[in-house]
Amino acid sequence: MWTYQILSTIMIIAPVVVLNLLIDWIAGLGGDAVTTANIKQFLLSWRFPVILALGALLVLVYIAFELMGQVHLTSCILSGQSSGTWRCIKAGTRSLRRFMNPGGVGTILFILLAVPICGVGLSISLSSTFYIPHFIMETLLKNPLYAAGYIALLGFLIWTAYRSVFVLHAVILDGMTPKEGKKHSARIVMEHKWEFIKGLIKTGLVMLLIMTVSWLLFSRIPELLLGNMGEGLPKHYRADVVNVFKEGRALSEEQLRVCMYRIVASFSVMAEKYLMSVVMLLCGAYFMLRLNRWYLVFTGREQTLWPERPKKARYRWKVILILLVFLLFAIVSFFSGMLFEDLFYREDAVRIVAHRTGGTLASENSLEGIEKAVEHGCYGAETDIQRTKDGCYIINHDDDFRRLTGVAKAPKDMTMDEIRQLRIKDTTGNGQELAVPTLEEMLDAVKGRIRLFVELKGKTADHRMADDVVRIIKEHDCVEDTVLISLNYDVINYAETHYPEFETGTLFFASLGDVSRLNCDLLIMEEETATSSRISAIHRAQKQAVVWTVNTEQAMHHFLDSEIDAVITDRIGMAEEVQAQLDDRTDLEILEDKFG
Repeated sequence: MWTYQILSTIMIIAPVVVLNLLIDWIAGLGGDAVTTANIKQFLLSWRFPVILALGALLVLVYIAFELMGQVHLTSCILSGQSSGTWRCIKAGTRSLRRFMNPGGVGTILFILLAVPICGVGLSISLSSTFYIPHFIMETLLKNPLYAAGYIALLGFLIWTAYRSVFVLHAVILDGMTPKEGKKHSARIVMEHKWEFIKGLIKTGLVMLLIMTVSWLLFSRIPELLLGNMGEGLPKHYRADVVNVFKEGRALSEEQLRVCMYRIVASFSVMAEKYLMSVVMLLCGAYFMLRLNRWYLVFTGREQTLWPERPKKARYRWKVILILLVFLLFAIVSFFSGMLFEDLFYREDAVRIVAHRTGGTLASENSLEGIEKAVEHGCYGAETDIQRTKDGCYIINHDDDFRRLTGVAKAPKDMTMDEIRQLRIKDTTGNGQELAVPTLEEMLDAVKGRIRLFVELKGKTADHRMADDVVRIIKEHDCVEDTVLISLNYDVINYAETHYPEFETGTLFFASLGDVSRLNCDLLIMEEETATSSRISAIHRAQKQAVVWTVNTEQAMHHFLDSEIDAVITDRIGMAEEVQAQLDDRTDLEILEDKFG
Protein backbone atom coordinates (compact mmCIF):
# COMPACT_ATOMS: atom_id res chain seq x y z
CA MET A 1 0.00 0.00 0.00
CA TRP A 2 2.88 2.36 0.87
CA THR A 3 4.59 1.57 -2.41
CA TYR A 4 1.39 2.17 -4.32
CA GLN A 5 0.89 5.56 -2.66
CA ILE A 6 4.41 6.71 -3.56
CA LEU A 7 4.49 5.38 -7.12
CA SER A 8 0.96 6.46 -8.00
CA THR A 9 1.73 9.95 -6.68
CA ILE A 10 4.81 10.14 -8.91
CA MET A 11 2.90 8.75 -11.90
CA ILE A 12 -0.01 11.18 -11.48
CA ILE A 13 2.27 14.22 -11.65
CA ALA A 14 2.76 14.25 -15.42
CA PRO A 15 -0.94 14.14 -16.49
CA VAL A 16 -1.92 16.55 -13.73
CA VAL A 17 0.77 19.10 -14.68
CA VAL A 18 -0.13 18.87 -18.38
CA LEU A 19 -3.86 19.26 -17.72
CA ASN A 20 -3.31 22.19 -15.35
CA LEU A 21 -1.05 23.94 -17.85
CA LEU A 22 -3.65 23.45 -20.59
CA ILE A 23 -6.42 24.80 -18.36
CA ASP A 24 -4.38 27.87 -17.39
CA TRP A 25 -3.31 28.48 -21.00
CA ILE A 26 -6.88 28.27 -22.34
CA ALA A 27 -8.18 30.40 -19.46
CA GLY A 28 -5.69 33.12 -20.41
CA LEU A 29 -6.55 33.14 -24.12
CA GLY A 30 -9.23 35.72 -23.43
CA GLY A 31 -6.52 38.19 -22.40
CA ASP A 32 -6.94 37.92 -18.63
CA ALA A 33 -7.26 35.15 -16.07
CA VAL A 34 -10.77 33.90 -15.34
CA THR A 35 -12.07 34.88 -11.90
CA THR A 36 -15.41 35.28 -10.19
CA ALA A 37 -15.03 38.98 -10.92
CA ASN A 38 -15.18 38.50 -14.70
CA ILE A 39 -16.82 35.09 -15.05
CA LYS A 40 -19.85 36.16 -17.12
CA GLN A 41 -17.79 36.76 -20.24
CA PHE A 42 -16.00 33.44 -19.73
CA LEU A 43 -19.24 31.43 -19.38
CA LEU A 44 -20.42 32.71 -22.76
CA SER A 45 -17.15 31.89 -24.56
CA TRP A 46 -15.87 28.69 -26.19
CA ARG A 47 -13.29 28.38 -23.40
CA PHE A 48 -15.88 27.36 -20.81
CA PRO A 49 -16.89 23.95 -22.28
CA VAL A 50 -13.27 23.16 -23.19
CA ILE A 51 -11.99 23.90 -19.66
CA LEU A 52 -14.97 22.06 -18.19
CA ALA A 53 -14.01 18.97 -20.22
CA LEU A 54 -10.34 19.25 -19.20
CA GLY A 55 -11.37 19.73 -15.57
CA ALA A 56 -13.56 16.62 -15.76
CA LEU A 57 -10.62 14.67 -17.20
CA LEU A 58 -8.41 15.91 -14.35
CA VAL A 59 -10.97 14.69 -11.79
CA LEU A 60 -11.16 11.30 -13.48
CA VAL A 61 -7.36 10.93 -13.35
CA TYR A 62 -7.38 11.55 -9.60
CA ILE A 63 -10.28 9.17 -8.98
CA ALA A 64 -8.71 6.42 -11.11
CA PHE A 65 -5.32 6.68 -9.38
CA GLU A 66 -6.32 7.48 -5.80
CA LEU A 67 -9.58 5.57 -5.32
CA MET A 68 -10.33 2.97 -7.97
CA GLY A 69 -6.75 1.75 -8.19
CA GLN A 70 -6.64 1.37 -4.41
CA VAL A 71 -9.89 -0.60 -4.38
CA HIS A 72 -8.33 -3.02 -6.88
CA LEU A 73 -5.12 -3.11 -4.85
CA THR A 74 -6.81 -3.92 -1.54
CA SER A 75 -8.88 -6.59 -3.23
CA CYS A 76 -5.72 -8.19 -4.64
CA ILE A 77 -3.96 -8.04 -1.26
CA LEU A 78 -6.88 -9.64 0.59
CA SER A 79 -7.18 -12.42 -1.98
CA GLY A 80 -3.43 -13.05 -2.17
CA GLN A 81 -3.23 -12.10 -5.86
CA SER A 82 -0.46 -10.20 -7.62
CA SER A 83 -0.89 -6.50 -6.90
CA GLY A 84 1.54 -4.44 -8.95
CA THR A 85 1.05 -0.66 -8.88
CA TRP A 86 0.82 -0.23 -12.65
CA ARG A 87 -1.56 -3.17 -12.93
CA CYS A 88 -3.92 -1.70 -10.32
CA ILE A 89 -3.80 1.76 -11.91
CA LYS A 90 -4.71 0.29 -15.30
CA ALA A 91 -7.55 -1.66 -13.70
CA GLY A 92 -8.75 1.52 -11.95
CA THR A 93 -8.62 3.47 -15.22
CA ARG A 94 -10.59 0.77 -17.03
CA SER A 95 -13.23 0.95 -14.28
CA LEU A 96 -13.96 4.56 -15.21
CA ARG A 97 -16.12 3.49 -18.15
CA ARG A 98 -18.69 2.13 -15.70
CA PHE A 99 -19.20 5.67 -14.41
CA MET A 100 -19.90 7.22 -17.80
CA ASN A 101 -23.64 7.55 -17.11
CA PRO A 102 -25.86 9.92 -15.06
CA GLY A 103 -25.57 7.81 -11.91
CA GLY A 104 -21.81 7.59 -12.28
CA VAL A 105 -21.42 11.32 -12.86
CA GLY A 106 -23.49 11.95 -9.73
CA THR A 107 -21.24 9.63 -7.74
CA ILE A 108 -18.10 11.40 -8.99
CA LEU A 109 -19.55 14.84 -8.18
CA PHE A 110 -20.47 13.61 -4.70
CA ILE A 111 -16.89 12.42 -4.12
CA LEU A 112 -15.48 15.67 -5.52
CA LEU A 113 -17.68 18.22 -3.75
CA ALA A 114 -19.93 16.72 -1.06
CA VAL A 115 -17.45 14.48 0.78
CA PRO A 116 -14.99 17.34 1.59
CA ILE A 117 -17.89 19.43 2.95
CA CYS A 118 -19.43 16.75 5.18
CA GLY A 119 -16.15 15.02 6.06
CA VAL A 120 -17.53 11.49 5.59
CA GLY A 121 -16.64 9.09 2.78
CA LEU A 122 -13.80 8.45 0.34
CA SER A 123 -12.32 11.60 -1.21
CA ILE A 124 -9.50 12.63 -3.54
CA SER A 125 -6.61 14.98 -2.78
CA LEU A 126 -7.67 17.32 -5.60
CA SER A 127 -10.64 18.55 -3.55
CA SER A 128 -9.54 17.54 -0.04
CA THR A 129 -9.23 21.20 1.00
CA PHE A 130 -12.47 22.28 -0.68
CA TYR A 131 -14.77 24.20 1.65
CA ILE A 132 -17.52 26.79 1.59
CA PRO A 133 -15.83 30.25 1.65
CA HIS A 134 -15.91 31.86 5.09
CA PHE A 135 -17.74 34.98 3.94
CA ILE A 136 -20.56 32.77 2.62
CA MET A 137 -20.60 30.68 5.81
CA GLU A 138 -20.83 33.81 7.94
CA THR A 139 -23.88 34.93 5.97
CA LEU A 140 -25.45 31.48 6.29
CA LEU A 141 -24.91 31.21 10.03
CA LYS A 142 -26.15 34.72 10.80
CA ASN A 143 -29.58 33.92 9.34
CA PRO A 144 -31.43 31.29 11.45
CA LEU A 145 -33.36 30.01 8.42
CA TYR A 146 -30.22 29.67 6.29
CA ALA A 147 -28.35 28.08 9.21
CA ALA A 148 -31.10 25.50 9.71
CA GLY A 149 -31.07 24.72 5.99
CA TYR A 150 -27.30 24.30 6.02
CA ILE A 151 -27.41 21.95 9.03
CA ALA A 152 -30.17 19.92 7.37
CA LEU A 153 -28.14 19.70 4.15
CA LEU A 154 -25.03 18.68 6.09
CA GLY A 155 -26.97 15.95 7.87
CA PHE A 156 -28.34 14.70 4.56
CA LEU A 157 -24.85 14.57 3.01
CA ILE A 158 -23.42 12.67 6.00
CA TRP A 159 -26.29 10.15 5.89
CA THR A 160 -25.89 9.73 2.13
CA ALA A 161 -22.10 9.27 2.41
CA TYR A 162 -22.55 6.67 5.17
CA ARG A 163 -25.07 4.64 3.15
CA SER A 164 -23.01 4.95 -0.05
CA VAL A 165 -19.63 3.99 1.41
CA PHE A 166 -19.43 0.75 -0.62
CA VAL A 167 -20.60 2.11 -3.98
CA LEU A 168 -17.12 1.98 -5.55
CA HIS A 169 -16.59 -1.57 -4.30
CA ALA A 170 -19.92 -2.71 -5.73
CA VAL A 171 -19.21 -1.15 -9.12
CA ILE A 172 -15.53 -2.11 -9.40
CA LEU A 173 -15.53 -5.56 -7.79
CA ASP A 174 -19.02 -6.81 -8.67
CA GLY A 175 -19.62 -5.04 -12.00
CA MET A 176 -22.77 -3.19 -10.92
CA THR A 177 -23.92 0.12 -12.33
CA PRO A 178 -23.47 3.12 -9.98
CA LYS A 179 -27.25 3.22 -9.43
CA GLU A 180 -27.30 -0.48 -8.52
CA GLY A 181 -24.17 -0.02 -6.42
CA LYS A 182 -25.79 2.76 -4.41
CA LYS A 183 -28.80 0.57 -3.57
CA HIS A 184 -26.54 -2.40 -2.82
CA SER A 185 -24.31 -0.31 -0.52
CA ALA A 186 -27.30 1.11 1.37
CA ARG A 187 -28.77 -2.38 1.84
CA ILE A 188 -25.65 -4.06 3.21
CA VAL A 189 -24.81 -1.07 5.44
CA MET A 190 -28.27 -1.20 7.03
CA GLU A 191 -28.26 -5.01 7.33
CA HIS A 192 -24.89 -4.98 9.10
CA LYS A 193 -25.11 -1.53 10.70
CA TRP A 194 -24.10 -2.52 14.25
CA GLU A 195 -21.22 -4.69 13.08
CA PHE A 196 -20.13 -1.89 10.73
CA ILE A 197 -20.39 0.82 13.37
CA LYS A 198 -18.48 -1.26 15.92
CA GLY A 199 -15.84 -1.96 13.29
CA LEU A 200 -15.52 1.75 12.48
CA ILE A 201 -15.15 2.63 16.17
CA LYS A 202 -12.56 -0.10 16.77
CA THR A 203 -10.57 0.86 13.67
CA GLY A 204 -10.76 4.54 14.62
CA LEU A 205 -9.44 3.81 18.11
CA VAL A 206 -6.56 1.73 16.72
CA MET A 207 -5.61 4.52 14.32
CA LEU A 208 -5.88 7.10 17.11
CA LEU A 209 -3.56 5.00 19.29
CA ILE A 210 -1.04 4.64 16.46
CA MET A 211 -1.07 8.38 15.76
CA THR A 212 -0.77 9.25 19.47
CA VAL A 213 2.25 6.97 19.98
CA SER A 214 3.79 8.32 16.77
CA TRP A 215 3.27 11.89 17.95
CA LEU A 216 5.00 11.10 21.24
CA LEU A 217 7.95 9.41 19.50
CA PHE A 218 8.42 11.76 16.56
CA SER A 219 7.24 15.10 17.93
CA ARG A 220 6.88 15.45 21.69
CA ILE A 221 10.05 13.67 22.84
CA PRO A 222 12.32 15.40 20.26
CA GLU A 223 10.70 18.71 21.24
CA LEU A 224 11.63 18.14 24.90
CA LEU A 225 15.18 17.19 23.94
CA LEU A 226 15.50 20.29 21.76
CA GLY A 227 14.19 22.36 24.65
CA ASN A 228 17.05 21.11 26.83
CA MET A 229 19.54 21.72 24.02
CA GLY A 230 18.30 25.28 23.60
CA GLU A 231 18.61 26.26 27.26
CA GLY A 232 20.78 29.30 27.64
CA LEU A 233 20.40 30.39 24.03
CA PRO A 234 18.81 33.81 23.32
CA LYS A 235 15.15 33.50 22.30
CA HIS A 236 15.36 36.05 19.51
CA TYR A 237 18.89 35.84 18.24
CA ARG A 238 19.60 37.63 14.95
CA ALA A 239 22.97 36.19 13.98
CA ASP A 240 24.70 37.75 10.98
CA VAL A 241 26.00 34.47 9.59
CA VAL A 242 25.14 34.94 5.93
CA ASN A 243 28.62 36.30 5.30
CA VAL A 244 30.13 32.96 6.32
CA PHE A 245 29.55 31.82 2.75
CA LYS A 246 30.67 35.10 1.21
CA GLU A 247 33.75 35.93 3.26
CA GLY A 248 34.63 32.62 4.92
CA ARG A 249 35.00 34.26 8.33
CA ALA A 250 34.78 32.09 11.42
CA LEU A 251 31.71 32.01 13.63
CA SER A 252 31.86 33.23 17.19
CA GLU A 253 31.15 30.65 19.88
CA GLU A 254 27.66 32.04 20.44
CA GLN A 255 26.88 32.10 16.71
CA LEU A 256 28.10 28.51 16.37
CA ARG A 257 25.83 27.33 19.19
CA VAL A 258 22.84 29.10 17.69
CA CYS A 259 23.52 27.73 14.20
CA MET A 260 24.04 24.19 15.47
CA TYR A 261 20.80 24.37 17.41
CA ARG A 262 18.95 25.62 14.31
CA ILE A 263 20.43 22.86 12.14
CA VAL A 264 19.41 20.14 14.59
CA ALA A 265 15.98 21.73 15.07
CA SER A 266 15.44 21.94 11.30
CA PHE A 267 16.31 18.27 10.85
CA SER A 268 14.08 17.26 13.76
CA VAL A 269 11.08 19.21 12.49
CA MET A 270 11.39 17.93 8.90
CA ALA A 271 11.83 14.35 10.10
CA GLU A 272 8.80 14.72 12.36
CA LYS A 273 6.59 16.08 9.57
CA TYR A 274 7.76 13.37 7.18
CA LEU A 275 7.34 10.47 9.61
CA MET A 276 3.90 11.69 10.72
CA SER A 277 2.84 11.94 7.08
CA VAL A 278 3.98 8.34 6.55
CA VAL A 279 1.99 7.27 9.61
CA MET A 280 -1.08 9.05 8.25
CA LEU A 281 -0.53 7.39 4.88
CA LEU A 282 -0.27 3.95 6.49
CA CYS A 283 -3.37 4.60 8.61
CA GLY A 284 -5.23 5.51 5.43
CA ALA A 285 -3.98 2.28 3.81
CA TYR A 286 -5.07 0.29 6.87
CA PHE A 287 -8.54 1.84 6.73
CA MET A 288 -8.86 1.07 3.00
CA LEU A 289 -7.96 -2.58 3.70
CA ARG A 290 -10.51 -2.74 6.52
CA LEU A 291 -13.19 -1.15 4.35
CA ASN A 292 -12.61 -3.66 1.58
CA ARG A 293 -12.62 -6.54 4.05
CA TRP A 294 -15.95 -5.38 5.51
CA TYR A 295 -17.42 -5.34 2.03
CA LEU A 296 -16.25 -8.88 1.34
CA VAL A 297 -17.59 -10.11 4.70
CA PHE A 298 -20.95 -8.30 4.36
CA THR A 299 -21.44 -9.75 0.86
CA GLY A 300 -20.86 -13.33 2.03
CA ARG A 301 -17.41 -14.05 0.64
CA GLU A 302 -15.46 -16.82 2.31
CA GLN A 303 -12.81 -15.26 4.52
CA THR A 304 -9.53 -16.52 5.91
CA LEU A 305 -6.96 -14.78 8.05
CA TRP A 306 -5.04 -11.85 6.60
CA PRO A 307 -2.85 -13.26 3.80
CA GLU A 308 0.87 -13.55 4.37
CA ARG A 309 3.16 -10.78 3.27
CA PRO A 310 4.63 -11.48 -0.19
CA LYS A 311 8.17 -12.85 -0.01
CA LYS A 312 9.47 -10.66 -2.82
CA ALA A 313 8.49 -7.29 -1.40
CA ARG A 314 11.70 -5.48 -2.43
CA TYR A 315 12.18 -3.80 0.93
CA ARG A 316 15.80 -2.92 0.23
CA TRP A 317 15.02 -0.10 -2.21
CA LYS A 318 12.39 1.24 0.17
CA VAL A 319 14.96 1.46 2.96
CA ILE A 320 17.38 3.16 0.57
CA LEU A 321 14.65 5.62 -0.42
CA ILE A 322 14.00 6.50 3.23
CA LEU A 323 17.74 7.00 3.84
CA LEU A 324 17.94 9.30 0.82
CA VAL A 325 15.03 11.32 2.17
CA PHE A 326 16.83 11.79 5.49
CA LEU A 327 20.05 12.71 3.69
CA LEU A 328 18.10 15.39 1.85
CA PHE A 329 16.74 16.62 5.19
CA ALA A 330 20.29 16.86 6.54
CA ILE A 331 21.42 19.00 3.58
CA VAL A 332 18.38 21.29 3.80
CA SER A 333 18.82 21.54 7.59
CA PHE A 334 22.39 22.77 7.22
CA PHE A 335 21.39 25.65 4.97
CA SER A 336 18.27 26.35 7.05
CA GLY A 337 20.40 26.76 10.14
CA MET A 338 23.10 28.85 8.50
CA LEU A 339 20.72 31.12 6.54
CA PHE A 340 17.96 31.24 9.12
CA GLU A 341 17.39 35.00 9.08
CA ASP A 342 17.30 35.29 5.30
CA LEU A 343 14.93 32.34 4.95
CA PHE A 344 12.52 32.78 7.83
CA TYR A 345 12.48 36.40 8.99
CA ARG A 346 10.32 39.01 7.29
CA GLU A 347 11.30 42.63 7.81
CA ASP A 348 7.86 44.20 7.26
CA ALA A 349 4.79 42.86 9.02
CA VAL A 350 1.67 42.00 7.01
CA ARG A 351 -0.61 45.06 6.91
CA ILE A 352 -4.04 44.97 8.51
CA VAL A 353 -7.13 46.36 6.75
CA ALA A 354 -10.28 46.66 8.87
CA HIS A 355 -13.33 45.12 7.15
CA ARG A 356 -16.34 47.46 6.84
CA THR A 357 -14.33 50.31 8.40
CA GLY A 358 -13.73 48.95 11.92
CA GLY A 359 -14.45 45.26 11.91
CA THR A 360 -16.15 44.13 15.10
CA LEU A 361 -14.77 47.06 17.09
CA ALA A 362 -17.54 49.38 15.89
CA SER A 363 -20.79 49.31 13.99
CA GLU A 364 -20.17 48.17 10.42
CA ASN A 365 -19.42 50.82 7.79
CA SER A 366 -19.55 53.61 10.35
CA LEU A 367 -17.45 56.70 10.95
CA GLU A 368 -16.79 55.31 14.43
CA GLY A 369 -15.24 52.30 12.71
CA ILE A 370 -12.70 54.56 11.01
CA GLU A 371 -11.73 55.98 14.40
CA LYS A 372 -11.23 52.48 15.81
CA ALA A 373 -9.12 51.42 12.84
CA VAL A 374 -6.94 54.51 13.24
CA GLU A 375 -6.71 53.95 16.99
CA HIS A 376 -5.42 50.40 16.47
CA GLY A 377 -2.87 51.45 13.87
CA CYS A 378 -4.46 49.66 10.92
CA TYR A 379 -2.99 50.28 7.50
CA GLY A 380 -6.43 50.65 5.95
CA ALA A 381 -10.20 50.42 6.36
CA GLU A 382 -12.54 48.89 3.78
CA THR A 383 -16.02 50.21 3.10
CA ASP A 384 -18.87 49.69 0.59
CA ILE A 385 -20.46 52.42 -1.52
CA GLN A 386 -23.65 52.44 -3.58
CA ARG A 387 -25.41 55.07 -5.70
CA THR A 388 -28.75 56.54 -4.72
CA LYS A 389 -31.67 57.26 -7.02
CA ASP A 390 -30.59 60.88 -7.37
CA GLY A 391 -26.91 60.12 -8.01
CA CYS A 392 -25.39 60.49 -4.56
CA TYR A 393 -23.05 57.95 -2.95
CA ILE A 394 -23.73 56.39 0.42
CA ILE A 395 -22.14 53.65 2.54
CA ASN A 396 -24.02 50.35 2.71
CA HIS A 397 -23.05 46.70 2.20
CA ASP A 398 -26.32 44.86 1.48
CA ASP A 399 -28.50 45.19 -1.59
CA ASP A 400 -31.10 46.96 0.57
CA PHE A 401 -31.51 48.45 4.05
CA ARG A 402 -33.65 45.63 5.51
CA ARG A 403 -31.06 44.11 7.85
CA LEU A 404 -29.82 47.37 9.34
CA THR A 405 -32.88 49.62 9.29
CA GLY A 406 -35.88 47.36 8.66
CA VAL A 407 -36.61 49.19 5.39
CA ALA A 408 -36.60 46.73 2.48
CA LYS A 409 -35.57 49.27 -0.14
CA ALA A 410 -32.39 49.39 -2.17
CA PRO A 411 -30.23 52.56 -2.18
CA LYS A 412 -30.74 52.87 -5.94
CA ASP A 413 -34.49 53.19 -5.36
CA MET A 414 -34.24 55.94 -2.73
CA THR A 415 -33.21 59.58 -2.83
CA MET A 416 -30.56 61.03 -0.57
CA ASP A 417 -33.21 62.87 1.44
CA GLU A 418 -35.09 59.61 2.06
CA ILE A 419 -31.92 57.84 3.12
CA ARG A 420 -31.04 60.63 5.55
CA GLN A 421 -34.22 59.80 7.45
CA LEU A 422 -33.08 56.20 8.06
CA ARG A 423 -31.43 55.11 11.29
CA ILE A 424 -29.07 52.11 11.42
CA LYS A 425 -29.00 49.88 14.47
CA ASP A 426 -25.47 49.67 15.81
CA THR A 427 -24.23 46.20 14.84
CA THR A 428 -22.16 45.86 18.02
CA GLY A 429 -25.42 45.57 19.94
CA ASN A 430 -25.15 48.69 22.13
CA GLY A 431 -28.59 49.94 21.03
CA GLN A 432 -27.30 53.14 19.47
CA GLU A 433 -28.86 54.39 16.23
CA LEU A 434 -26.67 55.88 13.53
CA ALA A 435 -27.21 57.82 10.33
CA VAL A 436 -26.21 56.31 6.97
CA PRO A 437 -22.77 57.78 6.15
CA THR A 438 -21.90 59.30 2.78
CA LEU A 439 -18.72 58.86 0.77
CA GLU A 440 -17.81 62.48 1.41
CA GLU A 441 -18.03 61.96 5.18
CA MET A 442 -15.80 58.90 4.95
CA LEU A 443 -13.19 60.80 2.95
CA ASP A 444 -13.13 63.59 5.49
CA ALA A 445 -12.60 61.01 8.25
CA VAL A 446 -9.66 59.21 6.59
CA LYS A 447 -7.77 62.07 4.95
CA GLY A 448 -4.09 61.90 5.93
CA ARG A 449 -4.79 59.29 8.61
CA ILE A 450 -5.52 55.90 7.03
CA ARG A 451 -6.07 54.25 3.63
CA LEU A 452 -9.72 53.84 2.62
CA PHE A 453 -10.44 50.78 0.45
CA VAL A 454 -13.55 51.94 -1.40
CA GLU A 455 -15.52 48.95 -2.73
CA LEU A 456 -17.72 49.87 -5.68
CA LYS A 457 -20.71 47.76 -4.73
CA GLY A 458 -23.91 46.26 -6.02
CA LYS A 459 -25.96 46.83 -9.16
CA THR A 460 -24.89 50.46 -9.42
CA ALA A 461 -21.19 49.54 -9.71
CA ASP A 462 -20.58 50.73 -13.26
CA HIS A 463 -18.42 53.12 -15.26
CA ARG A 464 -20.52 56.05 -14.10
CA MET A 465 -19.83 55.14 -10.49
CA ALA A 466 -16.10 54.95 -11.19
CA ASP A 467 -16.15 58.41 -12.83
CA ASP A 468 -18.20 59.94 -10.02
CA VAL A 469 -16.16 58.42 -7.20
CA VAL A 470 -12.88 59.52 -8.79
CA ARG A 471 -14.25 63.04 -9.13
CA ILE A 472 -15.40 63.15 -5.48
CA ILE A 473 -12.10 61.77 -4.21
CA LYS A 474 -10.12 64.34 -6.20
CA GLU A 475 -12.35 67.14 -4.89
CA HIS A 476 -11.44 66.02 -1.37
CA ASP A 477 -7.73 65.67 -2.28
CA CYS A 478 -7.71 62.02 -1.15
CA VAL A 479 -6.18 60.23 -4.14
CA GLU A 480 -3.24 59.01 -2.02
CA ASP A 481 -5.61 58.00 0.78
CA THR A 482 -7.87 55.69 -1.25
CA VAL A 483 -7.87 52.39 -3.14
CA LEU A 484 -10.70 51.55 -5.56
CA ILE A 485 -11.78 47.90 -5.34
CA SER A 486 -14.70 45.84 -6.61
CA LEU A 487 -16.04 42.34 -7.28
CA ASN A 488 -16.82 43.64 -10.78
CA TYR A 489 -13.63 43.42 -12.84
CA ASP A 490 -15.07 45.44 -15.73
CA VAL A 491 -15.40 48.46 -13.44
CA ILE A 492 -11.88 48.08 -12.03
CA ASN A 493 -10.40 47.56 -15.50
CA TYR A 494 -12.12 50.79 -16.58
CA ALA A 495 -10.87 52.70 -13.53
CA GLU A 496 -7.27 51.45 -13.91
CA THR A 497 -7.27 52.31 -17.62
CA HIS A 498 -8.75 55.80 -17.30
CA TYR A 499 -7.37 56.80 -13.89
CA PRO A 500 -3.91 55.20 -13.52
CA GLU A 501 -3.03 57.60 -10.71
CA PHE A 502 -5.40 55.60 -8.46
CA GLU A 503 -4.55 52.27 -6.85
CA THR A 504 -7.14 49.67 -7.88
CA GLY A 505 -7.92 46.12 -6.78
CA THR A 506 -10.07 43.20 -7.92
CA LEU A 507 -11.87 40.98 -5.40
CA PHE A 508 -12.41 37.31 -6.28
CA PHE A 509 -12.87 33.94 -4.55
CA ALA A 510 -12.03 31.54 -7.40
CA SER A 511 -9.79 31.80 -10.45
CA LEU A 512 -8.15 30.05 -13.39
CA GLY A 513 -5.00 31.20 -15.09
CA ASP A 514 -2.46 33.87 -14.18
CA VAL A 515 -4.37 36.42 -12.09
CA SER A 516 -1.36 38.77 -12.13
CA ARG A 517 -2.35 39.65 -15.72
CA LEU A 518 -5.51 41.38 -14.49
CA ASN A 519 -5.38 45.13 -15.07
CA CYS A 520 -5.17 46.36 -11.48
CA ASP A 521 -2.64 46.95 -8.71
CA LEU A 522 -4.03 44.68 -5.98
CA LEU A 523 -5.33 41.11 -6.29
CA ILE A 524 -7.68 40.57 -3.35
CA MET A 525 -8.27 36.83 -2.92
CA GLU A 526 -10.42 34.61 -0.74
CA GLU A 527 -8.36 32.44 1.61
CA GLU A 528 -8.34 29.19 -0.37
CA THR A 529 -7.35 31.03 -3.56
CA ALA A 530 -4.32 32.66 -1.95
CA THR A 531 -1.79 29.91 -2.64
CA SER A 532 1.97 30.42 -2.36
CA SER A 533 2.46 30.03 -6.11
CA ARG A 534 -0.25 32.58 -6.88
CA ILE A 535 1.20 35.07 -4.37
CA SER A 536 4.65 34.65 -5.92
CA ALA A 537 3.26 35.24 -9.43
CA ILE A 538 1.54 38.41 -8.24
CA HIS A 539 4.74 39.71 -6.68
CA ARG A 540 6.75 38.90 -9.82
CA ALA A 541 4.33 41.15 -11.68
CA GLN A 542 5.12 43.86 -9.06
CA LYS A 543 1.57 43.87 -7.76
CA GLN A 544 0.17 43.39 -4.27
CA ALA A 545 -1.51 40.25 -2.91
CA VAL A 546 -4.28 40.72 -0.34
CA VAL A 547 -6.52 38.16 1.39
CA TRP A 548 -10.11 38.60 2.54
CA THR A 549 -11.89 38.05 4.92
CA VAL A 550 -9.48 36.47 7.45
CA ASN A 551 -11.49 35.90 10.63
CA THR A 552 -10.23 32.65 12.17
CA GLU A 553 -7.17 32.30 14.38
CA GLN A 554 -5.72 29.48 12.26
CA ALA A 555 -6.06 31.47 9.03
CA MET A 556 -4.74 34.61 10.72
CA HIS A 557 -1.68 32.72 11.94
CA HIS A 558 -1.06 31.35 8.46
CA PHE A 559 -1.39 34.58 6.51
CA LEU A 560 0.39 36.87 8.97
CA ASP A 561 3.32 34.46 8.64
CA SER A 562 3.17 34.39 4.84
CA GLU A 563 4.39 36.58 1.97
CA ILE A 564 0.97 38.20 1.59
CA ASP A 565 0.96 42.01 1.61
CA ALA A 566 -2.22 42.62 3.61
CA VAL A 567 -5.22 40.90 5.16
CA ILE A 568 -8.75 42.27 5.40
CA THR A 569 -10.35 41.23 8.67
CA ASP A 570 -13.21 41.90 11.06
CA ARG A 571 -11.08 40.70 14.00
CA ILE A 572 -8.54 43.48 14.48
CA GLY A 573 -7.91 42.47 18.10
CA MET A 574 -7.25 38.89 17.04
CA ALA A 575 -4.82 40.09 14.36
CA GLU A 576 -2.88 42.06 16.98
CA GLU A 577 -2.76 39.06 19.34
CA VAL A 578 -1.64 36.63 16.63
CA GLN A 579 1.02 39.06 15.39
CA ALA A 580 2.34 39.36 18.96
CA GLN A 581 2.47 35.55 19.21
CA LEU A 582 4.35 35.33 15.92
CA ASP A 583 6.84 37.97 17.07
CA ASP A 584 7.41 36.01 20.30
CA ARG A 585 8.10 32.62 18.69
CA THR A 586 11.21 30.63 19.39
CA ASP A 587 13.37 29.35 16.52
CA LEU A 588 11.83 25.91 16.95
CA GLU A 589 8.30 27.31 16.73
CA ILE A 590 9.24 29.24 13.58
CA LEU A 591 10.54 26.05 11.98
CA GLU A 592 7.38 24.17 13.01
CA ASP A 593 5.29 26.79 11.21
CA LYS A 594 7.45 27.04 8.11
CA PHE A 595 8.01 23.33 7.55
CA GLY A 596 4.47 22.45 8.62
